[in-house]
Amino acid sequence: MLALSAGLACAGGSGENIIIIVDPLNAESLYAANYYKLARNVPDANILYFYPGAANYQSFVDFNLSALRALIAQRGIEDQADYILLMPGSPFYINASGYVSDGCSPVNRFSISGAYTTAFVTDEVLAGVSSNSNNRYAFNTMTPAPFDSQTTWYRGGPSNDDLAKRYYLGAMLGYTGELGNTLEEIFANVDRSVAADWTRPTGTFYFCQTGDNARSGPRHNTFDAVIAEITSQGGTGSHEFRQMPRNEHDILSIITGAATLDIDGANMTILPGAYSDHLTSYAAMFDNANQTKVSAWIRKGATASWGTVEEPCNYPGKFTHARSMAYYYRGASMGEAVFRAQGFTPFQGLLYGDPMCRPHDYPVTATLSNPPTGPVSGTIVLDASGQTDKPGGFVFETEATIDNQLVATGFISDLTIDTTVLADGWHDLRVFAYDTSAVRSMGVWQSGLVISNLGRAAQIEATITTGDLATSFTFDASGLGSGMGGQPVEIRLIQHGRVLDSVPGCKATLHTTGLQLGAGASNIQAEALYADGMRVRSAPIQILVDYVDGSPSGSVASVSTSTVWVGSAPEAFIALPNTHDDRNDTPTFEIIDAPGQAVIEPGPDGPYRLITPNQGATGFDVMTYRVTNAGGQSSLGRIVLVYDRHPLDLTGDGSFDIDDLYAIHAAPADINYDGVADDTDIRDLESLLRCGELADMSN
Repeated sequence: MLALSAGLACAGGSGENIIIIVDPLNAESLYAANYYKLARNVPDANILYFYPGAANYQSFVDFNLSALRALIAQRGIEDQADYILLMPGSPFYINASGYVSDGCSPVNRFSISGAYTTAFVTDEVLAGVSSNSNNRYAFNTMTPAPFDSQTTWYRGGPSNDDLAKRYYLGAMLGYTGELGNTLEEIFANVDRSVAADWTRPTGTFYFCQTGDNARSGPRHNTFDAVIAEITSQGGTGSHEFRQMPRNEHDILSIITGAATLDIDGANMTILPGAYSDHLTSYAAMFDNANQTKVSAWIRKGATASWGTVEEPCNYPGKFTHARSMAYYYRGASMGEAVFRAQGFTPFQGLLYGDPMCRPHDYPVTATLSNPPTGPVSGTIVLDASGQTDKPGGFVFETEATIDNQLVATGFISDLTIDTTVLADGWHDLRVFAYDTSAVRSMGVWQSGLVISNLGRAAQIEATITTGDLATSFTFDASGLGSGMGGQPVEIRLIQHGRVLDSVPGCKATLHTTGLQLGAGASNIQAEALYADGMRVRSAPIQILVDYVDGSPSGSVASVSTSTVWVGSAPEAFIALPNTHDDRNDTPTFEIIDAPGQAVIEPGPDGPYRLITPNQGATGFDVMTYRVTNAGGQSSLGRIVLVYDRHPLDLTGDGSFDIDDLYAIHAAPADINYDGVADDTDIRDLESLLRCGELADMSN
């Protein structure tokens, strides 16, 4: 029986729309990603593992944005990827001297969130732009707009104008370095933020006019109009003539302007879901102790704040306009409200906290009247609908995703899905219902979906499901199929879309450690790779890891042999599976044999590489790597890069079948990729054949 759930999601963006970038070598980053993923129900496909920072902006463009683009394409989630969220453990800025001109103060840094926000305009940035370059998503209006990275924006709306631009909505969940927040403070903020959604709290938006004209003056003349707008929508705003509220306990936001504030010691209560900032040039400059930091607002209870990572000059367009709170009160997400209120492109500005919070919106409920209750095949039709609590609102549009890839859309009608174009096995099915409001509020229904068109399946069992960072986790995994070419050729261990361990054949015992998974809860699956390229996944099992070091073994890291289907993609992100168990022992990764038909792009020394295939690359390549840690050097790991067919498909007909066996007998092939064709290849071929016989028997 499949587990079903009916739930709510955020308008103009939800967990399905947020990309989490995780440093796989940073225990804090892994823990925070697992925590946020669970809290916001982010799909497995949206968790991307690579170091989010770079030495400079050029390197960031060349590697980070290329890796982001390649992974989003490999996972097929281009339609869903709107927000980019950086985890604790990330740097808060990128060195970027000489790209943005400013007549007041030189621009030498981009915030980490701003660098990802501007991912689609890098050509312009590299050529040189002005610091007052307009943010095309912003517009001088009180009307919110649901953000979409696929949209080209001009004057606040979708446009095909030559001046229209695309963006991601970048944010940093928290910073744990000097002057930042602790993990506990960041997690408490996530909990408050999630709990605040759709609660429509009563309270007051405080707009504080101070005597610090440089920091308060740019927004003074905006307060009254915004308060009038909030009041017209049924809310309450107050124009204050002091630095911040004191003795008030109904705070929905604080917008003020002062360099130094005693936020921690103030007798006030900031309600869950609130935004607060103090328009100061050093607020997000964590390597400079001058001025109060954005982190103080989070400690006090705010969900998000905004500051710059270096002295930006006090151009009003560089800071959050007060109208952000009008957008927020009308139901926009935190990220949408703040970004839409940035008049200039946010090169230096850091959005800090949870961008997904939406306390002032009305909930939408998505419903599926005929949920699948067992394995499906062929074409299925889902009867989707929805309801909203919003006065005068109604649900008009529905859509469905499988593994966060859009597969069907309709206007309160049947959603038709052709499952024959999808892999067999377990999938994450989500159905969405959207209302007709200005913020396009959304609800989601979610379930597991099992597809069986070819009789293929994967299974996984864990010997233990709890441990700490040093715990070794072992899994028995297998794949099923029938007929020559229907049996798996490789079994892999998968966490949130990335390969942790892999073994050729149809069944295997696979390994990882708590350190690789990260603390907290995470989903683990077996994946069976078939000779025609189909990847079949098991239902997930949840592993819980405590954030304690445990007792590391001190042993040498282990590596794997795995296959990556590159196809005709212009670039591919390649994971280098490895296992180690000591967070204080940072391994290094070395490519021993580079692929013959692809270029490895320069990048950080992490458990991954970015490659660009040569024009006309065909067949397959083998790339070998080695990991060195305190325990010594690992054996060689192998990555098989497949461009247009599986390595065992010697005849090139799209599958591994009897004709390929004849070809192997006629000219022995290097099946196990050890550099020679010999008796060991025949042994490994026989293992594959036994897998097929076992699969036939199991059916």
